[in-house]
Amino acid sequence: MQTTSKNKGGRKQKSNPKKHRHVFRLTESENQRLLTLFASSGMANKANFLVSLLLDREITTVKVDVGVLQYHTLLTKLFNQFKAVGVNYNQIVKLCNQYFSQDRAKRSISRLEEYTKDLTKLCYYIIKLSKEFEEKHLNSKGKV
Repeated sequence: MQTTSKNKGGRKQKSNPKKHRHVFRLTESENQRLLTLFASSGMANKANFLVSLLLDREITTVKVDVGVLQYHTLLTKLFNQFKAVGVNYNQIVKLCNQYFSQDRAKRSISRLEEYTKDLTKLCYYIIKLSKEFEEKHLNSKGKV
């Protein structure tokens, strides 16, 4: 006996059938925006448009490191304090020159210069620590 395959009829089987389905919901404004993008794309099939929109574009993921975020926040606060110190420094020098005698103004400003040198050393130390932190934590992580 010979076995012959009978044609059952119907559609031809696709070589790569689409079996997986994903559903999502949109608000009115999001739906309108999506339809506008679809219309401007010139594509005839909305499903193909959505697949190309999702899969053909490069998606970057960002991992938030809490330690880095806290470090950045503290560094920003410190920077703002440095700016405030600079403003106060200018105001003090102006007031010393305006209201003090020349000798007293020189003494006050020289003391202020010593504090400024200490602040400069601290600033260089902060910059050094920041560079070490960047090299250790930020540059060592691979790009996604």
